[in-house]
Amino acid sequence: MIFLSLQSCAQKTDKLKSEKLYHSEKIKDSIFENVIEITGRNIESNGIDYLFNVSISKNIKTPILFISERVPLKLLPTIYPEFSKLIVVVPNWTYYDEVSQNQPKGGCAEPMASSIIYEFNSENGKLQKDSLVIMGGFPEMKMAKRTTLSNTEIEIFYTESYGSSCCPKDLQWDNKPTREEFIDYFEKENNVKIKNTYYESRGKEGEAIFYYPLKELPNNLILKFILERDFYRIINRHTKDIIKIPKIYTPSVIDISSNRIKKI
Repeated sequence: MIFLSLQSCAQKTDKLKSEKLYHSEKIKDSIFENVIEITGRNIESNGIDYLFNVSISKNIKTPILFISERVPLKLLPTIYPEFSKLIVVVPNWTYYDEVSQNQPKGGCAEPMASSIIYEFNSENGKLQKDSLVIMGGFPEMKMAKRTTLSNTEIEIFYTESYGSSCCPKDLQWDNKPTREEFIDYFEKENNVKIKNTYYESRGKEGEAIFYYPLKELPNNLILKFILERDFYRIINRHTKDIIKIPKIYTPSVIDISSNRIKKI
């Protein structure tokens, strides 16, 4: 990871489109356009895990995000895994904390504005990270308008896959509680109704994917659903020492125009 420090002096700027690859030597001179803003209104947390309720169109090759709310920086690489490249701008919380902690007793000096620009690149299962610290301000950003989905697109918060129903049979088909049993339990436990789930046939041996929009749930229950369903899908979980790694969960967008995808 590369850390550089810059003063926010007037600089010559170039407009770089989101589909281009960013590197630290280019980022400092960039005007960020069509930036997707994530604020406190878009974030839910149980104190360990986080949920962002903003989806990103797959038409954007390299999304650029500005996350104004404080979230653990070490969790940022987990967001929007469907994109191989991602640019994230955040306030420099580490610097702000250091200034606050080192204040003399009774001091009230304000720290200078500071931000960090992260670039995440995933290729062949490997994640590369690059970052740039800007002392004195933030990069120039032009926020994107909220995009609307087409008639054939839906936003989903959870996906679960099943392999063959035979030859050999995917153990998930018999894993307890089954998908239907878990849904029934969750609805009764939380006094909700989960609607508009989608099913996609993926093969001749019963392979399938289930997509959950979860639009009828408030954000805290969406996060709860994701965490509990992930846990119950662990095969032979009672025989394992399970270590839960904190994560930021983000929705994705799928096209349901295929005749293989049905609402159930």
